[in-house]
Amino acid sequence: MTKAELKEKWNVVLDLLYTSMERLKVDTFFRPLTPVKLSEKKETIYFKTAGGNSKLYQTNINNYAESLAEACRKSFGKVYKLEVVDIEPPDDEEDDGSPIPEEKSYGFNPRYTFESFVQGPNNQLALAACLAIADKGYVKEYNPLFLYSGPGLGKTHLMHAVGQYIIKHFPKKRVMYVSSEAFTNELVTSIQEKSTDKFRNKYRKVDVLLFDDVQFISGKSATQEELFHTFNDLYNARKQIIFTSDKPPQELVGIPERLTSRFGQGLPVDIQAPEYETRVAILKNLAILSEVELTPEVNGMLDLIAQNVTTNIRDLEGAFTRVHATSQLLGSPMNKDLAKMVLTDIFNNTKTREITPDIIKKEVSKYFGVKVSDMESANRSKNVAFPRQVAIYLIREHTNYSLPQMGKLFGGRDHTTIRHSYEKIVEELKTDKELQETIDTIYRQIEE
Repeated sequence: MTKAELKEKWNVVLDLLYTSMERLKVDTFFRPLTPVKLSEKKETIYFKTAGGNSKLYQTNINNYAESLAEACRKSFGKVYKLEVVDIEPPDDEEDDGSPIPEEKSYGFNPRYTFESFVQGPNNQLALAACLAIADKGYVKEYNPLFLYSGPGLGKTHLMHAVGQYIIKHFPKKRVMYVSSEAFTNELVTSIQEKSTDKFRNKYRKVDVLLFDDVQFISGKSATQEELFHTFNDLYNARKQIIFTSDKPPQELVGIPERLTSRFGQGLPVDIQAPEYETRVAILKNLAILSEVELTPEVNGMLDLIAQNVTTNIRDLEGAFTRVHATSQLLGSPMNKDLAKMVLTDIFNNTKTREITPDIIKKEVSKYFGVKVSDMESANRSKNVAFPRQVAIYLIREHTNYSLPQMGKLFGGRDHTTIRHSYEKIVEELKTDKELQETIDTIYRQIEE
């Protein structure tokens, strides 16, 4: 059995454990384990961990032996002893192969595939672009692909799906996934160890670069410089690049224009929060993966969660996992009553009033005693300009409106003007406690 096959079967074990154990326990105790060898002679699978602690992980394996044995039986067809080691054991003479070759890919979550991604109107374009890139390995018109959205809406899922698909169907392509934090840390280490050439070769010789959360390179000049040259080398060599971010390229703060312009020269795609039908589909998919039968009672519970958890996919998964885990722990059926009991914090904090730009402008105008029409006008007097800046700040913080969309809300102003107004309030809030109290007061009025 190759290491790839061994790892694939172990990933099946992990997925099965999600149906019998709390997700947090699986992610904490077992996902950090990497299978390195299967000995048929000793009927043992050997594991290593990135940070050592073999005794700790072995204890967890012993504590959950029954659940692991059942999952192994379903995945491997038989039960193996699981052993965590610090040093990979030598080959047995009767084993079915020599040392298992290392894989060239790493860092991907095996659960993040196209098959497990739930499509909806909120993410259709992003999914279509990712499928096209995965199918061909490179699409000039979509280079770079820039996926942006709030947290937990599927950007990283799609990026991992692309990477894993390309590795499977284009085994000769070198695929590299990296977060902005990891990229920066590697760069710092290479500078300290005087090995920047090795660092550059690593990232500038790939066929597909998947760069997650690019917004976090803000203010990091050395990281920006390296990414700039890495981008140029890959782009000129017709290599595919995908970025993810929480904002579109033109709204990124603390990143020079020579980079943001390159981010936007391919295909920027916005992923919106899922609408009700997509939220229900996501929850049903989670139930199926957890081997939960979709009875009328379960469907009613999923409907209740979908109506109250409207933020993102991550929160939906968290809500479902909490109810599912409680159901297994207490032996209670999954229904609306159990969801209401477990998710009291969510249901009690659900806003009855949707926050919109119109509501924000109305409350700001009321607080400062100015007309909404004045804030929308070209009036630049201080008694109008300041309330306008506060309104812009609150809209930026509490809605999904982009800077160009906000410009239209205030008399067709350019997005750079809107950004300046927003950043002005952000800077003042760092030192002005009275302004913070003012904004808090207005926001409380908005929520009522």
